[in-house]
Amino acid sequence: MKGVILAAGRGSRLLPVSAGRPKHAVPIAGVPIIARAVRALRAAGVEEVAVVTSASSEAALRAATRNEGPLTFVRQEEPLGTGHAVLAARAFLEGGPALLYLGDNLFADALTPLAEALDGADAALGVKRVPDPSAYGVAVVQNDLLTRLDEKPRRPESDLAACGVFAFHPHVLDEVACLTPSVRGEIEFPQALLRVIAAGGRVRAVPLPGFWSDAGTPADLLTASAHFLAGLTPRIDGEVSGSTLDGPVVVEAGATVQDCTLIGPVLIGAGASVRGSTLGPNVSIGPRARVEGATLADTLIDEEAAVQSPSRPLVRTVIGRRAAVAAPSDTGLQIVVGDHSVVRV
Repeated sequence: MKGVILAAGRGSRLLPVSAGRPKHAVPIAGVPIIARAVRALRAAGVEEVAVVTSASSEAALRAATRNEGPLTFVRQEEPLGTGHAVLAARAFLEGGPALLYLGDNLFADALTPLAEALDGADAALGVKRVPDPSAYGVAVVQNDLLTRLDEKPRRPESDLAACGVFAFHPHVLDEVACLTPSVRGEIEFPQALLRVIAAGGRVRAVPLPGFWSDAGTPADLLTASAHFLAGLTPRIDGEVSGSTLDGPVVVEAGATVQDCTLIGPVLIGAGASVRGSTLGPNVSIGPRARVEGATLADTLIDEEAAVQSPSRPLVRTVIGRRAAVAAPSDTGLQIVVGDHSVVRV
């Protein structure tokens, strides 16, 4: 079985975090989203993995997956939808069944059941019960078989959201090739499953009861970060002095922590410096970031960012790469805000 990860989009809902790189390269608890996707496919027994990317995002995705083993990168020249992206990887996928992973998704569940669901079926998709299915593509299921997919319906007929992971036999690619653009002007892979059903085929719905997120917004990033931080195994590879640690804390190699209180789960990335601060719970500090005189909770700080003596605690905060947050100067509050930023003061 082969695997393909769709990661050509930039992620407009995640702006400004995704302004300088594709959202798939954003780290969650120290691991880029795209790397977590690769690991999920490998854990399901997939050895050959392709990443569908755009010209503008390929370099960032290659960098984010440099430690994830051999990968094939396939270029989607135009952003014409998930079905179009799958067809871009058709030559790679020919000859056997495949797992398809929409690259901005994060799962706690193993994906092996999707591969197993292909026994006696043409395709399978992951589904999850959600409190507000109207925000998702909704799967209508009977006897574990998909009967219909409704995109963000006002009156959902089920509470099953179609998660961003699929399995299929190679003949399903023929149905993808027959698709025409949707009302959004895109070739949408899930519509190929409806063609399979209309032709008398079988598409299994595989429940995924564990944590799932499409990491679409900054709030989603924080929720996902808290989930994965909760699984940390305490480890101190850097230098810690004059500090109190409570709960699962990871201090990576080259990081320094001085005169701090860390309330786990907390992750301090490689080469980061944290001084005179109270962190936690659910705080992730990126590599080479600097934090001094701060109180942080439920916060994600990316690599090489700086937080220095802010005048109030920071809670549920996302700070991007090389951004700076500091105390007001003698002349008062000063803010430099780029496009698509959010500030609440």
